[in-house]
Amino acid sequence: MAWISLIVAIALIWWLMKLGRGALFEIRLAPGKVVVKQGKVSPAFIEHAKQILRHDTVRGRIVGQRDGDGVRLIFSRSIPEPVAQRFRNIFPYGDYRQPTAPLPGPKSRKG
Repeated sequence: MAWISLIVAIALIWWLMKLGRGALFEIRLAPGKVVVKQGKVSPAFIEHAKQILRHDTVRGRIVGQRDGDGVRLIFSRSIPEPVAQRFRNIFPYGDYRQPTAPLPGPKSRKG
């Protein structure tokens, strides 16, 4: 009977760890083509990505995953690290930051 409780506890812990960690978007890359398969990505990022692909022909995918209050980019192994860094440099991280809640306390008065 104790082993059933253990299995349920492990499943619950796994589920809680996975909660909220789904992909925000998925982008497929092919030579000269950028296809958004899931989610929304800014048009400016798509244009910059196309410019990178004109210079470096790679195939693969980029997944944006929620990470705390922002987003983390995950690249497929087929994308070389220098090219992945170029994508990181142009990605609009600020568009995916969650606003922080104001701290409770007295408000300052003007006047």
